[in-house]
Amino acid sequence: MDTPDVRFSRISKLFVDRDEVTLDVVLAQRQGYSILLSCGDDVGQSYTLQLAILTAANIAGRCFPGAVRVELSQRLAAAPLLLWPSLKQTLGQALLSLLGPEALMGACHFTAGRTVIFGNASDDNGSALRLTFDGWIVKVGPVRDCGRLPEREYCSLVGILAAALAVSELFLAFGEISLAATRRTVALSLWRPDLDVVDPSALGIPMEFLPRDFWMLGLGHLGNAYIWSLATLPYRDPGETKIFLNDFDEIEPDNVETSLLFNERNVGRYKTRTCGAWLEQRGFRTRFVERPFDEHFRCRPDEPKLAFCGFDSNSARRYIATARFDRVVESGLGGTPSNFDTISAHTFPNPRSAEELWPDPAPEEQQKRFSAQEHMARHNAAYAHTGEDECGRYRLAGKSIAVPFVGAAAASLVVAEAIRIFHNGPAYTDIKLSLATPETRAPRVSGNYRNQDLAASRYCSTQ
Repeated sequence: MDTPDVRFSRISKLFVDRDEVTLDVVLAQRQGYSILLSCGDDVGQSYTLQLAILTAANIAGRCFPGAVRVELSQRLAAAPLLLWPSLKQTLGQALLSLLGPEALMGACHFTAGRTVIFGNASDDNGSALRLTFDGWIVKVGPVRDCGRLPEREYCSLVGILAAALAVSELFLAFGEISLAATRRTVALSLWRPDLDVVDPSALGIPMEFLPRDFWMLGLGHLGNAYIWSLATLPYRDPGETKIFLNDFDEIEPDNVETSLLFNERNVGRYKTRTCGAWLEQRGFRTRFVERPFDEHFRCRPDEPKLAFCGFDSNSARRYIATARFDRVVESGLGGTPSNFDTISAHTFPNPRSAEELWPDPAPEEQQKRFSAQEHMARHNAAYAHTGEDECGRYRLAGKSIAVPFVGAAAASLVVAEAIRIFHNGPAYTDIKLSLATPETRAPRVSGNYRNQDLAASRYCSTQ
């Protein structure tokens, strides 16, 4: 039996499975979908807008490789990077590290299929998407319909969510997944995801406290997005924070385009070591736990009691119930052409048991999945071009679709949940969301967090 082609893209797989087009054709289409990220000079003074442009560049560069350009003035390119002051980088240098030198532009000489506006950048033809925020509220929509919000910087996570939603709208339009994408305004509050953003309660309050010590369980697509969301929070002193990294896998080539911290040079390294090096470069302390998270896993009394979980299997998630954490926040994503954009987030303890939250599929459902996988491998013409034998094609057909903006959006919801704990904010036991139809989201609120909910959690102050 051959090993599956490690170059098999989990982003392109959406179109391979749906349209039966080959990987080469899909990649060419992705590389040809030109995007301009246009930055106004006021981005230089905004922590959240800088985070938004960095996140958008990170995500879009993976979804549309080689097709993303950033328009910014020389003055803005030379502005200090407000995130991670210890790096002593400029904003231009940070963007260059994500997209490469050919992506940075001064005066626009780039014919963009789509433009996203950051800050006070102008839109000459009125067709751009605007990304804006206020407090814990995010809005993304056409400039003609989406006016700029006051952009009060209460919670930096809105920069990540705004970037994820902007790239999501572009991708959904590119893939003809949603006819409304890029023509509508999408809005969400991370403080009150159950409310319309026009409700005064959706604004939230300024963030003062951040989780200090915590676990990261699983360091793949979701784990990378969690780390990006947590490490970009405005920690006054990152050296106060210790992050326990749990994973035992090595980075594979198909992890690179879906994971916000990985690049081609990391392939073959352990995920813990790569994530740890990235965090330590930014001043955080780390501990590596390179063993499976199984029925024997127990959190020690002297270890952090807060955990962020990014596992991709229900069997592993169920062990959360016996691992002796005080609180776990986790999410799961869809992996098929019909649900790849869906997010399901939970906190544990939960009103439902671990078995109810994360059941094994029924035998008939499992058989249905196997049959669909086998049919895909045998009858989808695109799989014949992968160079795999029948067994290899079957394994490729079983891989899940993964697109980095979905993980980034999920991470903003998950980390927001943990931050609200320290501010006696609203508590959500479950949140379900589809990026293609965000108006149908289903958050389940259970009141507000109380002081006893954070009794065992360690926290520190923002800058």
